[in-house]
Amino acid sequence: MAAATVIKPTTVHHPNSHSISPRIPEFSRAEVAEHCEIHSCWIIVSDKVYDVTQFIQEHPGGLDVIMEYAGRDATVAFMDKGHSKDAWMLLTDFFIGDMVKEDRIIK
Repeated sequence: MAAATVIKPTTVHHPNSHSISPRIPEFSRAEVAEHCEIHSCWIIVSDKVYDVTQFIQEHPGGLDVIMEYAGRDATVAFMDKGHSKDAWMLLTDFFIGDMVKEDRIIK
């Protein structure tokens, strides 16, 4: 059973800039795989990691659809369903980080 994880981006100071930007957290496939239960559900879509735990019960297709891909890559399933622009925008609300470079499918 995976514990809930709080993600806090670190900050990076760019030496040639006066601004500080947050560093986006990165996760391995193994880390994402630990979040495969209804109380902690992460999915991967296009090498981006999303914590959809709070959305599972609201998913129009039912929770089983998301749980099938809990802790795994859901890119093909998400694309095959022809999700609307609104669905893509909603997905961004659950973004928590990127896949680590060595685990990315899109290079």
